[in-house]
Amino acid sequence: MRRFLIAAAVLSTTMAFSQVSRAADSSEQETVKGVLIDKTCGNKQMKKEDPQASAADHEKDCALKCGKKAGYAVISGKKLWVLDADSNKKAQAFLEKHDSTKVTVKGTEKGDTLTIESIEETK
Repeated sequence: MRRFLIAAAVLSTTMAFSQVSRAADSSEQETVKGVLIDKTCGNKQMKKEDPQASAADHEKDCALKCGKKAGYAVISGKKLWVLDADSNKKAQAFLEKHDSTKVTVKGTEKGDTLTIESIEETK
């Protein structure tokens, strides 16, 4: 009986750690169409009735200036995805080369953070 209890305890512990590890690694591929914006102004836009439409009127120059310090985000509908450090560099390069802030990004979502694999202008 004692061996059975020890084996059950070991099995339960192993299964619990495996579930925690799997949850920590879970991430989903996403394709997001929205507006590229700096995080500071993006958070302000999220308080509005239609955040994406409001963000579409945001000036690219402001996004470039504020994004250098605060980082970038993408607003799609009523959701704001914050970009990770490497994706911030891609967003900065995109804004320096394009006039529009309307984008389609493909990347990996982990919570509310997005790691960008590609970023393209949306017409």
